[in-house]
Amino acid sequence: MFILSGLMMAGCSPEAHRRSADEQVQRILADRKETTLGYQPQSTAPTTVEPAPQSKAFAQIPTTPLAPPTTAPIEPAHVELSDVPLGPPVPSTQPTSNLPELFGEQLQRRLGSDRLELGPPAPNAPGAKLDLFRSIEYAVQHSREYQTQMEGLYLAALDVTLQRHLFEPRPFVTTGLHYKGGQRDVAYRSALTATASAGVRQQLPYGGEVVAQTLVSFVDTLTGAITEGESAQVALSGSVPLLRGAGMVNLEPLISSERQMVYQVRAFEDYRRQFVVDIAAQYFRLLTQQQGLSNRRLNYRNLASLTERTQALYEAGKISFLEVQRSLQALLTAESSLVDAQESYQSAIDRFKIALGMPIDQELEVIPVELSLEVPHTPVEDVIKLAMQYRLDIQTARDQVDDARRQVSVAKNGLLPDLDLDADVSVGNPVGFGPASDIENRTLNYGAGVTLDLPVDRVAERNTYRRSLILLQRAQRAYESMRDQVAISARDALRAIRSAQVSLEIQRLGIELARRRLDYAGELLKEGQVTSRDVVEAQSSLLTAQDAYDQARAQLQISVLRYLQETGTLRVDPRAGALGQAMDREALMNKRASVE
Repeated sequence: MFILSGLMMAGCSPEAHRRSADEQVQRILADRKETTLGYQPQSTAPTTVEPAPQSKAFAQIPTTPLAPPTTAPIEPAHVELSDVPLGPPVPSTQPTSNLPELFGEQLQRRLGSDRLELGPPAPNAPGAKLDLFRSIEYAVQHSREYQTQMEGLYLAALDVTLQRHLFEPRPFVTTGLHYKGGQRDVAYRSALTATASAGVRQQLPYGGEVVAQTLVSFVDTLTGAITEGESAQVALSGSVPLLRGAGMVNLEPLISSERQMVYQVRAFEDYRRQFVVDIAAQYFRLLTQQQGLSNRRLNYRNLASLTERTQALYEAGKISFLEVQRSLQALLTAESSLVDAQESYQSAIDRFKIALGMPIDQELEVIPVELSLEVPHTPVEDVIKLAMQYRLDIQTARDQVDDARRQVSVAKNGLLPDLDLDADVSVGNPVGFGPASDIENRTLNYGAGVTLDLPVDRVAERNTYRRSLILLQRAQRAYESMRDQVAISARDALRAIRSAQVSLEIQRLGIELARRRLDYAGELLKEGQVTSRDVVEAQSSLLTAQDAYDQARAQLQISVLRYLQETGTLRVDPRAGALGQAMDREALMNKRASVE
């Protein structure tokens, strides 16, 4: 018998199961390809990755390298700014009031219109006033998406508690009431039996289970000749697998849940870093739009002044009326641009409220703050090393390859025969000779045995094993793909910083050049050497340069944060300066509770 069992086990090796699965799958695919497509496109699923898991694959808590302490990338300069331009100072030209009769009354009405008082709310307006760090604090406490992510982390922890509980002593209690009766052939006998049992079961770490329980029965005769009495039994039983299901395989659900918990923690931290970058990006873009409003207000006033001058020059006979019309047309275009910018800013404020978790009808004033920005100077060759070492998602992808190898080992174990060792021992009272509490050792019973279930049907287990080999290949390819993507993202993030720095300097020079061009065109217009078109174009160029400068400045700040995120070196713990403190939800909630 044992020789036959050994031959069957040798013939059903994991490699034989793999070949059997491949042959059946290829036959099915060949038939379906021909009937569906009319030809046989090649499709294979080779497994060349070594499936044997290393010891680290069984670690419940995979190692996570911690980013070294660094200087906070962005800090407040402790100077709050009012709603003033953030770019280089621009001289303001106020329109005069002595407009010619032809356009004077109409233009004055337009200049005094309420719809042109655009931009952020006045400092004394009611509602929330948030700078960058207060915006992050508010979002951490109120954001709906942030709350959802925290709940996901909690749910992952619930799975771990269940798996851990399964390896703890688990008590159980059952009770029941059973009626049994008969007809004439059994003299209409009937009885009522009450049973109660209580015990503890313990799942063993490397397979099997031990159960200790007490069973008590009370038989009460209702009619007929049925013996009344009490019976009690204390029993200890156990079952231990020796082949399939034995060893570290039995710990797979616990190991998997523990590791998934670590992955969820990493994912949550990745989300927090992305969250702070997204909030900061929206904040900086709002500041850019604020500055764009200021630029357009100044542009409108300058074009109003230009309209007055061209009207005066026309009346002096130095230019044609066409120049006056051109100036007024430019003024109307500037007014339309100002109104559009106002609407765009208000829409952006509403979207920012949603990101923060703020009620949409609450007033919000975004406060500009002077920030101290530290631009990284990491060599290109070191950027990929940083990302590979500290990016949390690449660490998870690397660990998931170990998970896949472990799953192959588990699936291979499922191909083994079932060989279980069972044992039990019990002691009770002499039934019918005393109460249930009279436990006597002369009633001791014990037994042991071995059960072998030969693996004559392992198709499901074979398919599971073959699937695990393919999933291992996928996990390896996913890791390699992510590794390449991370390298590209890190290099792109560094290039974005360099590009933003160059762009910022170019736009600063562009503002200076556009301002000189505007001044020169204005002087030439007074002398009648150029038309109003030259002044309008110079004014438009100045507005474009101012917008580009503000966008480049915001982009540099965003690029620095995205670089830190892409390299995994962005720290958002409370020890990482003001940025980390703004993300410390527990401290913020405690502070809020103490105030209330």
